[in-house]
Amino acid sequence: MKNELMKAQNVQLTLIDRPAVPDRLSIDPEHIKDLAASIAETGLQSPIVLTQRDGRYEIVSGDCRYQAFLSLGRTEIPAYIRKLSDEDVVIYRATENLQRKDLTVIEEARIYKNLHDNHEMSWEMIAKRVGKTPGLVKRRCDLLKMPEILISAMHEKKIGYAVAEELCRLPDAGKIEYYLGYCIDHGASLRVVADWVREELSVQRQRSASAGGGDWGSALFETKPIYVACDVCHGPMEIGKEKSLRICAACNETIKANM
Repeated sequence: MKNELMKAQNVQLTLIDRPAVPDRLSIDPEHIKDLAASIAETGLQSPIVLTQRDGRYEIVSGDCRYQAFLSLGRTEIPAYIRKLSDEDVVIYRATENLQRKDLTVIEEARIYKNLHDNHEMSWEMIAKRVGKTPGLVKRRCDLLKMPEILISAMHEKKIGYAVAEELCRLPDAGKIEYYLGYCIDHGASLRVVADWVREELSVQRQRSASAGGGDWGSALFETKPIYVACDVCHGPMEIGKEKSLRICAACNETIKANM
């Protein structure tokens, strides 16, 4: 793709179409509002990038800036018009979006999956284009095979992908949901989550082994309690027997300061 040097020109907003398959899963309305306020005060710092499509223009880069201009009631927006092939557009967008500071691991995975599934690019080709290793690119895409509850938690940055990978090893959807909720509400390191999963898998194997072994097997392989540290005294606390307490932020800080 050639980096064409050209002057920005004003383009009618009514002639511009948003990307057919946006890489962003969601855009915070507050982000558009803040961006619009900044543009209204200081102007547009960087023109958007467009390419021509059947007498109209498709956004290659700058979808949020375009939406901000719409919210301000503007009729035109400064833009660079570039002649790009369909493949060039996809690579350009991928490169731009992978540099975003607020990019989530799920959005990153969707970019790689789009390149792989819809543009016949191998993991090696994608890795070379984006400056990653083929193994990392494939690992990211595998995140999209997880249960939706884990995908949503990763996209919302409530858990990291490594924790999600551990939880995904659990064979029971109910267990995944339970431990995920505990991770979100109370926090848990990867090591702690790995211990939970290891214990649960051990219990599952013991139950399977004792299924045909009579009463002695059931007694030998009974379910073992799983413990985590109490947030106050740091002593062992069995999961499922914890107690909730509603306190304000100030009281929470007071408790922490006296622990």
